[in-house]
Amino acid sequence: MGEENVIRFPRAKLNSPPESPEEVTARLVEYRRDFADEISGELWNYVLGELVRSGCNIEGNEDTIYPSMVLILESIRSLHLQCYGVEHPLQEIALRLYEDSQIMDEEDDED
Repeated sequence: MGEENVIRFPRAKLNSPPESPEEVTARLVEYRRDFADEISGELWNYVLGELVRSGCNIEGNEDTIYPSMVLILESIRSLHLQCYGVEHPLQEIALRLYEDSQIMDEEDDED
């Protein structure tokens, strides 16, 4: 019997159960990232809608305010992920901003 009679099974495991604790962790983190993307998008749309409802003019200003809009989206995503122990780059930035604001508050109290 030659190799031409051998059936090759696919190497990629699609929808198969995890085989190690590391794989379980990786899938859980992936799920949490996907869920954070979904929920942060929903909350972002709500926040933007409320801003518009309260008088903020977003239409026509997208080019100038879009970075701030994305910061809101990423902040929501970062907070959601942080609640589940998943890292996001904004978490470190938020910590530094918070620490800096605490220093500034202490300086204001001294005056």
